[in-house]
Amino acid sequence: MNISKRSSTLLVTTMLAFAVVTGCSKDSNNNPVDKAPPTESYMTVKLDGASTQVAFGDCAKIDADGEEAIQLDEFVTTDLIPVFTDKDETDWDARSLYSYEIISSDGYSASGVKGYPNNIWEHMSLGHLLTSNRLVFFPDEKIDLAGAYNVKDAVEIIVHRKFDVTAPDTVDFFELSDFTTTRVNNWDGIEEDAVPLADYVTALVANPESYMYNLVSLDQYSPPDDLNWEKFQTGYWLLDSERTIFTHAEVTSSKYGVRVLETILVKAP
Repeated sequence: MNISKRSSTLLVTTMLAFAVVTGCSKDSNNNPVDKAPPTESYMTVKLDGASTQVAFGDCAKIDADGEEAIQLDEFVTTDLIPVFTDKDETDWDARSLYSYEIISSDGYSASGVKGYPNNIWEHMSLGHLLTSNRLVFFPDEKIDLAGAYNVKDAVEIIVHRKFDVTAPDTVDFFELSDFTTTRVNNWDGIEEDAVPLADYVTALVANPESYMYNLVSLDQYSPPDDLNWEKFQTGYWLLDSERTIFTHAEVTSSKYGVRVLETILVKAP
């Protein structure tokens, strides 16, 4: 099994940022008292080149064996990654479409240094950060993760778009940054950067021509027909349009233009 290095921003208004930096009150002697939090009392979260700082004071706290802690999912809000609302007005949590790389002040991360896959969304409610020393910890009684995921002095979370790949005998995920982009014409006939869907399959499956393929979106939509390898390997994920497209002459229907793609299905014929 081949495991690669895994790879609507939360807006803080100018007025709020100004208040956090300069806000103060006065003591009983009418002397100014600086109420701004220390500079280390936030987590930096990055997505698609944008960066935001989530203050500890804005997060719910939990008790972790007598110490104050914050669950990791508190730092990745739906302001940063908005819910996806389908045509039936049903909301879907889009944070499962991403992986999460937790980085220490010295640049350490489980993926960058140890080669482990980044955390997935399901992990984020099972791990926490101790506010006293910024240790990110995943308790064994909640989840069985390697000790490399327990990051000391964590300062940053980088959010990576990923696709899951589900094959008959294995499941894995890969990030957009794992593969080289190319240029293809999008649905409007305009050339655009894209990632070949076939690269996600060949990273996991040794004999791709032996299988059939389909796609599953976050809201569980799939195109009507499975595709053989000849057709599937003409598929791409458009980086700007955020939609799939196939260049094979028999797969031009808009039904194959899948948005919020979550999973590539590798199916036995």
